[in-house]
Amino acid sequence: NNCINQSNMLRQPTFWEDEFKQPLLKMDRGFIKEEGVDKIIERMANWRKQLNIIDEELKPIDYGTEEPQRIFVLDAERTFENDESKKRLVRILTYLNKQFGDYQQGMSFVTSFLMLGMEEHQAIAVLIKINALLPGYWKHEAINFGTEAFTFYHLLGDFHPKIKAHLAANLIDPATFCQRWFLGLCVHCLPFRQLFRFYDQFFEGGRDYLLRFGLALFGALSDLVLATTNPNMIFGLLRLDTGVATTLTEKHFDEILDTTANYDISKYDLEAIRKEQYDLKLKKRIESAHKVHDAVEEISDCQWCMDNLPELYCVECGKVVCQDCVDDGKGENHTEDHNLISLEEYEDQLAQAKKDREQEALTTKL
Repeated sequence: NNCINQSNMLRQPTFWEDEFKQPLLKMDRGFIKEEGVDKIIERMANWRKQLNIIDEELKPIDYGTEEPQRIFVLDAERTFENDESKKRLVRILTYLNKQFGDYQQGMSFVTSFLMLGMEEHQAIAVLIKINALLPGYWKHEAINFGTEAFTFYHLLGDFHPKIKAHLAANLIDPATFCQRWFLGLCVHCLPFRQLFRFYDQFFEGGRDYLLRFGLALFGALSDLVLATTNPNMIFGLLRLDTGVATTLTEKHFDEILDTTANYDISKYDLEAIRKEQYDLKLKKRIESAHKVHDAVEEISDCQWCMDNLPELYCVECGKVVCQDCVDDGKGENHTEDHNLISLEEYEDQLAQAKKDREQEALTTKL
């Protein structure tokens, strides 16, 4: 039956038994049981009201018979233990990919979270609204996301100039740390107690809220960020990874959400800044990436996650990879001693190798 309307996951009788060890539920920290399932579901229902989604007008989804992409299956395997939960996630991602014409892993993070307290057709309606709120973010080639990351970096210089200088001195690129906030919408970053507050505020403030959230994050963590020059520790702080940045506490998370409203960005012409940042920061990168992809046609994704657009080339591994996978240590045989070069440098090496081969062929012929 292509028309499926499953109940939310928290109502499943074996949910906790099946899923309590999964990364998503590790961020729960007892919050759902403390609040109660009914209250959680009611709170998620309020998000639909904020987005002007009327449940009575929603219809069951006709998923069709399209075969899912391999990346959807892999993401589901990494997200859930229960086979039915995996199938449901794959089903939704396949449908959304058809609707949006593209896929980015942040969609999987947000979908899995919404599935906890929403029926499938309700979660899909919310995801469609989010995709409209964040135009072009959930794209394989996330140009709009990259533009927004540098837009945020521009604002950071006004609100927290010392931190921006510190990041620049340690070669921290904004596109490498904004992903978890802007694309994954803080799923796997914030504990559920704060994550629910984040979504309350995000659905109220929309796209610009993410910029203010980032500014508040740097305000709350400024002392910790400025105290270290270790890139791994800086990334751990900015990705709110308590496994790396063990000094992070719930107090820090609460401070971020308590102070987000303090950052007034209404005076900025954000569209003008976005255009300027694209021209200055993104245009050349995108053109370089396209040239690399044209030269090595079989490589269109990061060769570790098979999803994100590659940003680097590992000389020892012989693979093009994304910064996110490097930060997460996803390369099976990759170590910190390996030599990572930019796509621009990789492109130059490819061009030189091609020239050398042509010269060698010409010499042989002569």
